[in-house]
Amino acid sequence: MKILVTGATGFVGAVLMPELVARYGAGAVDAFVLPGDAIPAAWRDAGVRLHRGDIADPAAVAAAVRGHDRVVHMAGLISYWKGDEGRLKSVNEDGARAVVEASLAAGVERLIHISSVGAVGFHPDGTPADETTPFNWPADILYMASKRRGQDIVERAVRERGLRAVILNPASIMGPGDHNPATPHNQLYKMICSKTQIGSFAGGLAIVDVRDLAAVILKALEGRGRDGESYLVVGANLSYPEAVRRISRACGRKAYPFRVPGPLFTAAGHILELVARLTGRRPLITAAYGKLSGWTAFYDSAKSRREFEHTYIDADQTIVDGWRYFRDRL
Repeated sequence: MKILVTGATGFVGAVLMPELVARYGAGAVDAFVLPGDAIPAAWRDAGVRLHRGDIADPAAVAAAVRGHDRVVHMAGLISYWKGDEGRLKSVNEDGARAVVEASLAAGVERLIHISSVGAVGFHPDGTPADETTPFNWPADILYMASKRRGQDIVERAVRERGLRAVILNPASIMGPGDHNPATPHNQLYKMICSKTQIGSFAGGLAIVDVRDLAAVILKALEGRGRDGESYLVVGANLSYPEAVRRISRACGRKAYPFRVPGPLFTAAGHILELVARLTGRRPLITAAYGKLSGWTAFYDSAKSRREFEHTYIDADQTIVDGWRYFRDRL
């Protein structure tokens, strides 16, 4: 079996790639990465062949996919800033299209498309949504819209063109192995564990351990999951105050996470985005993220638990292990 992984140098790739190499052996796993991406030395020792290019470049993607039996498409962009609208479309939509077309042309046996819980609708009252919940995120939350359109491209190709593909919809990814100090996951540890935390967002979110996502991907590569089906990959649902309390407890800090209303963050986001237009610098908070901060978007992973026969890691263990990785390496 020959496997190609796109977006392999990110957080999930850091955990998944060693697992793939260990399971399938030297020379069986290749990676599609951006020009300039830093490559772990261990990859070269394991015979990982590199394909460099833009995920939205059909020719580059087609050349990389050719000769592979399975493709794991993880390349994606997370942003809630309107200034990234073009990049979101290019990566999350055009990239998905390029991978789909290349997989069809190459006769790929199975594509594992990594989408997001953001491509699935949510219930404003906090009731956990499942894979059948209609998409209802506001159009101005551009990340969710771009992931939904990318997933639509995959689903349509399954229905109309015979693509063999499984779609995974992970929640916010946490746990050990996030080697980029600037990611939201690590910034959360930095902020909460450096001082007593006062206040938090008002809503709630779903999370998943990166090791769970890697394990489910491995199961999908080996035949779990049905073609054309999407699977929510979710370990736990936490209110933001509860997430702050658990992270604070893990690093031995006190926390007083009273809820700050979402409209306040939304207003701040609007102001910071106006400043960003003048300075050209990315805003710390966006209006879209301000809206998101006040909503409780919980998800039900019963389908993935059942069909992948998977038991998710406890949320406290995820948080403790993620904190220890951050503390010891970053």
